[in-house]
Amino acid sequence: MRKPFLQLALAKAKGIPPKPFQTTLTATSSWPFTVDRPPSVSRPTRIAVLDSSFNPPTRAHYHLLKAAARVGCDAVLLLLATNNVDKGQTGAGAVERLEMMEAMALDSIQSEKEESALRHMAVGLTIHARFMDKAQPILDTYPPNTVQLSWIMGHDTMTRLFDPKYYKDVHADMAPFFEQCDVICSSRPGYGSREEMMRFVAASGHGDKVTLVDIEDEGEVEGGVHSPGSRVEGQVEGLTLAEADKEGDMNEGDHSSSGSSRGEKSSSSVNDLPVKEMSSTVVRNAVKSQDWKLVEHCVLPSVRQVIERNGLYNE
Repeated sequence: MRKPFLQLALAKAKGIPPKPFQTTLTATSSWPFTVDRPPSVSRPTRIAVLDSSFNPPTRAHYHLLKAAARVGCDAVLLLLATNNVDKGQTGAGAVERLEMMEAMALDSIQSEKEESALRHMAVGLTIHARFMDKAQPILDTYPPNTVQLSWIMGHDTMTRLFDPKYYKDVHADMAPFFEQCDVICSSRPGYGSREEMMRFVAASGHGDKVTLVDIEDEGEVEGGVHSPGSRVEGQVEGLTLAEADKEGDMNEGDHSSSGSSRGEKSSSSVNDLPVKEMSSTVVRNAVKSQDWKLVEHCVLPSVRQVIERNGLYNE
C-alpha cells in the first residue's frame, strides 16, 4: 500500500517552503531518460504532460495519452495540482486521486503491448495553478535544455491560454513558455469552432507550437493527427473529446468528456458508449447508482479497484 507515502508526498508539497514539483511514481529511476535516450541538448526528451483533476482518471484520459504518443512524445507525465484538490468538492481527495493515477500509470508501464511513451510514464504533483508557473519547476528538475514539455489540453483551455486579455503582449509574454514547451490540443464540442480556436493561436504568433489531435475508440484505425508543420492550417476529422468535467479555471481541466445526460447511461447501452463520452462525471454517477458494468467500461480495472477499496463516490 502506497497511501502513507502519498500522504507524506502530499504533505511535503503543501509544506513551508513548498516543493513546487515532485514525482510520486516513475517508470524507471532515470525517468524521463533511458539508456537508449540519455539527456541530450541536441535532441531533448519530449514529455507529454496531462494536467487534470483525475476525479477519477478514465479511458478517455488514457486514449488522449495514446494520441500524444502518436505525435512523437517520448514519455508521459500525469500531473495533479494540489492547490485545486479539496475532498469537499467532489468525492476524492488528493491521496485517492494519486492512487488512481498511479494505478493507471502502472497498468501502462507494465503493458508490453503499449507504445514506448506509454510504458515510460510518471505521476507528479505541482503546487502551481498556471501552466507557465507549473512548467519551470519541472524543467528545473532535469539538466538544462534536455526536456521539452508538451501540454495536453482541450479546445476551451487552449483558447484561454492564448487569449490576449490575459497578457500585456501575448507574443512577448508567452515566448519564454514556448522556449521549451508546446501544446497538444484536442477539440471539444460546445466551446466554439476550430476556426475560432485557431484565430487565437494565429494572433499569438505561436501557431507552430500547437499540434491538433483526436482520440479514437478501441479498434479504430490509427489516424486523425496533424503533426508539427501542418498544425494550424489543417482540419482534423474523427472523434474528439467532449466538454470537460471541470473543477478549476484555465489552469486545470478534466480532459475526459461529460454531458448533462451522460451520467444516466443504462447498462444496456454501455457497450455503445464511445471513448469520447467516458467522463469522470459518468463514472461518479455510475458508482453512486452502483452501475459497476458502466464503471468498468469507463475506467481501467485497477482504477475501479481503488474506487471500491476507498469507497469513493458513493454519496
